[in-house]
Amino acid sequence: MRRITILAVVAFSLVTGNAMAESINGRLGLTGKLGFTVPLKDLEIGGAEIGEHNTGFVGGGGLIYGLGDNFALELDVTHAPATDIKVGGAKVAEQQTTNISLGLQHRIMPEKRLVPYIGAGADFIKGDITNSTIDWAYGGHASAGLDYFITKSIVATADFRFVAGSKSDIMLNNTTIGRYDPMSFIGTFGVRLFLPKNW
Repeated sequence: MRRITILAVVAFSLVTGNAMAESINGRLGLTGKLGFTVPLKDLEIGGAEIGEHNTGFVGGGGLIYGLGDNFALELDVTHAPATDIKVGGAKVAEQQTTNISLGLQHRIMPEKRLVPYIGAGADFIKGDITNSTIDWAYGGHASAGLDYFITKSIVATADFRFVAGSKSDIMLNNTTIGRYDPMSFIGTFGVRLFLPKNW
């Protein structure tokens, strides 16, 4: 019984300890995540915004690299495979969107197990709609999130970002039939795996 009590106290101290986050300075992390995307602008067809988007599923991953204790560089790729487009309440098509982003994080309280962060960066967005393609759109994002260090290498993460950018053409048989605005809100939840500094 005494042994079980000691093991329980040790396990509890590992779970609740505040100073568990090892510095990510010079460390590479791999991220995998799932979540949702909320398009904030409808498609422009014939000069009018008539293509309504539903909230869609998004998944992806990326790399993060520590630049000192308080900053990190992040490369992120997310893909929304099937976001419904409706006109007058009826589904008329599906849209696929891939967002490649490069950003900088400012990490707050990096010595704690729970590490909040804010960030910003550049986004490069490509999409397709049923029987049509969307030209590349370029823009940026502002983000906020939390990393929770389960161990010094395994981290649960939540990320929320607002994306805005230039409108791009929707092409059908080499003819422009509308415009796509990438403004959206993306929320994801996932896991990071930080590699040892000298891996």
